[in-house]
This record gives sequence, structure tokens and C-alpha cells, in this order.
Amino acid sequence: MSGQNRIGRRTPVRDVQSLLDIEPIVVHADLDLIAAARRAIEQPATRVLAVVDDDARLIGVIPVQRIVEELVARASPEDLMAEIIDLASAVRFGREIGAKVCRDLMSEPVAVHGEATVADAFHQLKAHHYSGLPIIDAERRVVGYLDVLELALRHLDALPAPDAR
Repeated sequence: MSGQNRIGRRTPVRDVQSLLDIEPIVVHADLDLIAAARRAIEQPATRVLAVVDDDARLIGVIPVQRIVEELVARASPEDLMAEIIDLASAVRFGREIGAKVCRDLMSEPVAVHGEATVADAFHQLKAHHYSGLPIIDAERRVVGYLDVLELALRHLDALPAPDAR
């Protein structure tokens, strides 16, 4: 990677997006969770699904891990019951065990705009404990995906090679 492609804290996400080869997974809020899981399996590098409404605007996100947990809960709920340690986790378990469509599992619509900086994106990723985020435009339509691991690898590629001693 040349010096002109070096990724810095102030680099706009729109510039980084062209360096990454991970496509977003965009699902409709009413899509069945099994179909959403199949979409995730087809594109395993994308770890957070973007949930959209009828106007294709982002209304929520679902980490792939949550879909997996829900599917495990359907097949073997006792495997996840050990995670119930308080009222909040019991409520979440109850909600997820009955989840049928993406809307049932989605969280708030966390995303990053193309004009945001890489530092802003890292802050969002860390604050929400996600490994990836949809990139949205001014109308909240999904235009890309930003993955923390891919971003870190691209950043490492831009660093000078260590001395071979």
C-alpha cells in the first residue's frame, strides 16, 4: 500500500470504503431470521447486518452473533439459559426466543456516514461493541460496510516494514 493510501485518524470513511472489499448485508425488517442467517452465511466477512424499512433507509442493525444465538435458542434453549443472570437478560432471552423476523432482533441503527473520519468510526465500533458498521448516506441509505478487522489490516499494510534483524 503506498503512502498516498495510508489510513489515518482523520481519513474520511468514504476514502477507506474503496480500500475494503467487504459488502454490506442489507435485510428488510420483515425478513425471516432463517433467510437472514442464510444471507450472512453467503457473505461471512460481514458481521453486522443492516436492517432497512420499505424506503431502504437504515432502521437498525443485527450482529450476526445475535442471529446465531437466536437460532441456537430455538433448537436448544437450555444452552443459552445459563446466560440469564438478571431481569434484563431474562427479558432479552424472552424477546429473542420468540423472534421471527429481523425487526424482532434489531438494535438501534448504529452506522457511520461516509464523511465521518476513521477515528469517528472506531469510536462508534468501540462504543457499541460491534466489529463492523454499515456506511450510510445523507438519506440513511446503506452505501457500504466498514469492518474493524479489515480496517486494521489495511492500516498495518500501510506501516513501514520492521527491520529484518
